[in-house]
Amino acid sequence: MANGRRLLLAKANDSKVGSLILMAVVFGSCLANGEYLGGGRGLSGSSGAVFDITKFGAVGDGATNTFKAFLNAWIQVCDSAVPATLLVPAGQYLAGPVIFAGPCKSRVTVEVQGTIIATTSGYATPEWFLFERINDILLTGTGTFNGKGEDIWKEGCGKKTNCNLPPTSLKFRNLKNLEVSGITSVNSKAFHMFLVKTEFVNIHNIKLLAPAESPNTDGIHLSNADHVSITNSKMATGDDCVSIGRGSNNVTIQGIICGPGHGISVGSLGKYKKEEDVSGIHVSNCTMIQTDNGLRIKTWGGSDPSRAADIKFENIQMQSVKNPIIIDQNYGSRGGDSQVAVSDVLFSNIRGTTITQNVVQLNCSKSVPCAGVNVVDVNLNYVGKKGKKQSASGGLVGAICDNAKVVFGGQLSFPTCAK
Repeated sequence: MANGRRLLLAKANDSKVGSLILMAVVFGSCLANGEYLGGGRGLSGSSGAVFDITKFGAVGDGATNTFKAFLNAWIQVCDSAVPATLLVPAGQYLAGPVIFAGPCKSRVTVEVQGTIIATTSGYATPEWFLFERINDILLTGTGTFNGKGEDIWKEGCGKKTNCNLPPTSLKFRNLKNLEVSGITSVNSKAFHMFLVKTEFVNIHNIKLLAPAESPNTDGIHLSNADHVSITNSKMATGDDCVSIGRGSNNVTIQGIICGPGHGISVGSLGKYKKEEDVSGIHVSNCTMIQTDNGLRIKTWGGSDPSRAADIKFENIQMQSVKNPIIIDQNYGSRGGDSQVAVSDVLFSNIRGTTITQNVVQLNCSKSVPCAGVNVVDVNLNYVGKKGKKQSASGGLVGAICDNAKVVFGGQLSFPTCAK
C-alpha cells in the first residue's frame, strides 16, 4: 500500500491528473491507519498535536502548489488519537483542489492564519476545498481563502439554466458537528460555501466577499442540511448571501449584513425530482444593503410535489433594496405550475428603504396556492432608483397577491392587496 501511495503522489506531479490522484489518495489515507507519507514532525500544544503545513513542504510564496503538503499534514491530523490541528501559518499558499476526508480518530481543527490562493485550473470535481465524512471539526483563523474567481467568471454559467458551475471554494459534505469562525473567503469561482448532508453546524463571524457582478457567487448554499446556525457575518456577493435548498430544516440566520447580492433566499426549490421538504427557517436581525432582492422564497414551475413551511423573516433593516419581499413560484424557465406547497410564512418588522414600488410581491402557484402568509409591521419608504425623481405620493404601489392567502397586520407603509 505504501509503495502504491508513493507512486500516486509521484504521478500527481503531473498537473493534468493531479486533482484525480489527490482524490484517490485522500479517500483511502485516513482509512488505512493514517499511514504517514512524509514531511516533518508535528508540534505539540496544550490543545493537542499541531501540524504546520510548512513542516510538510509548503512554501508560502504564492507560486508553489502546496496541495501535497495539505494532504500529508491532513493524514497526520486525521489519524491523531488526540485532538489535532492543521495549521496554515502566515504567508501565501497556492493550492489546487484539496480533499480533507474522514472519518478521523479525534476532534480536528483547521486553523488558517495566512492566505490560500486557488489555482485557475485542474479541478476534476466542482470544489476547491472539500471536507467530508468528519464528525467534530473546526475551521477557524484570521486567514483568507482567495478563490481567484476573477480569472474565470467570464467563462462561467451566468444565467444559463443547464450549466456545470465552477468549483465551490469550501464544500462540506456528510459532516456532523461543524464550526466555522473568523475566516474570510474572497472572489470564489462559484459558491463561497456549500453545505450538503451536514448537520449541527455553527457558522459565525466570517466574511464572504465578491463583486456584485460576479456570477453564482452565493455566500452559503444549503442542501439537505439540518440544525444550522449562521450568525454575525458579512456577505457581499454576486448572488444570494444565503440560499436554503432542498431538504434543509431547522436553520437559524441572524445578524447578517448582506449586500451587494441577491438577498436571503429559501430556494430555489423544485428544480430536481422528488426533492425533500424544507421547514423551520428563521431569519432575524439582518441588514440588507442595496441587494437585488430582499427576503425571497423561489420555486420552479413544473416541479414534483414538496413542502416549504414554517419560514419566518423578522426584524430586518433594508437600505435601497429592490424587491424587498417576494415569493416567486414561477422561478426558472420551465413551464407548468409549481407543486411546492408554501405555507406558514411570516414577514414581520421589516423597515428601511426600497427602490421598488411593489413592496410585497406574492406570485404563488395556481395549483397549490400559498397559505398562512402573514405580513406584519412593514415600513419601507420608496426612494426611487438612482437619478429618478420620487413622486409626490411616495410612489408606492403596494402589494401583489396572486394565488396567496395573506393576512396583513400592524403598521404598514403601503396599500395592501384587495380582498
